[in-house]
Amino acid sequence: MAACKFTPTLTIKKSALPVTCKLQNPPSGVTIAKAQLLDKSGIATDLKVSNDGQSFVIPNSIIAGDWTLAVRVQGGKDPIPSVYLVEDCDASQRILVITDPVAKAAIAEIAVVLK
Repeated sequence: MAACKFTPTLTIKKSALPVTCKLQNPPSGVTIAKAQLLDKSGIATDLKVSNDGQSFVIPNSIIAGDWTLAVRVQGGKDPIPSVYLVEDCDASQRILVITDPVAKAAIAEIAVVLK
């Protein structure tokens, strides 16, 4: 497996993109319903979710700047327990935790930097 690209403060170098994010040990039946990056003005860029619904990629076409990552899951028992989203890497860097069993969604602030 590869080394992690995000820093602990959720900053990533533009040159390190693309990066894959995945659900970490999700409860049975839980998949990613939607993943988006929103820029400062709120314009959303949809991120392609894998066929099995367990991961998505932040592509290298994303420009440098501050972004809000929004992820919503679906399925599983009601109410769902906490669902962790991590970078797919050796240390499984945690990106966000979905704790709301009704919305089944969470956001995290990330930064894409040039250097």
